[in-house]
Amino acid sequence: MVNSNTKIALTNLGKYNEGELVYKWVDLPATEEELEEAKKAIGIDGVMYEEWFISDWESDIDGLEIGEYEDIEALNETIKAYENLSEWEAETAAAAVEYFGYSLNEVIERIDEFNLYPDIHDEYDLGYYWAVESGCYEIDDKNPLSRYIDYKAFGRDINLETSGGFTSKGYIEEIR
Repeated sequence: MVNSNTKIALTNLGKYNEGELVYKWVDLPATEEELEEAKKAIGIDGVMYEEWFISDWESDIDGLEIGEYEDIEALNETIKAYENLSEWEAETAAAAVEYFGYSLNEVIERIDEFNLYPDIHDEYDLGYYWAVESGCYEIDDKNPLSRYIDYKAFGRDINLETSGGFTSKGYIEEIR
């Protein structure tokens, strides 16, 4: 389980339009009661003021983007789901968002459809991994063939044939 350290500045839209900045920082995930208390604290009463927006946000979740008019309940559920991921799944999710451009929520829902290889950062690493470390080919000092393998070229071919690519977290592959 990971901690997200995510918070939003929930802001009263009506008061903002009147020239007054009224907001409250809310840590996510929050309970329904905490969200209602925050809305009440900024003057959202359902009569005079009923609209709000997110004027600022902070998070250490790689790949998370929060818009001004984000659905707070849906965002809250995404943060809850993220916090239920293991550290490994969180790294995988970050790489998938970075490479494929999927939303964090979509990646969390499909987390088992991605493989992350954190030690693979270029085509040579990819070729070496598939040829040697995966067990496809065994290298030893007595086998002269190992001197003739172009791991970079092999890795380039693998990269072209798979649905994946290089990220700041390593090589991410989508399982299809």
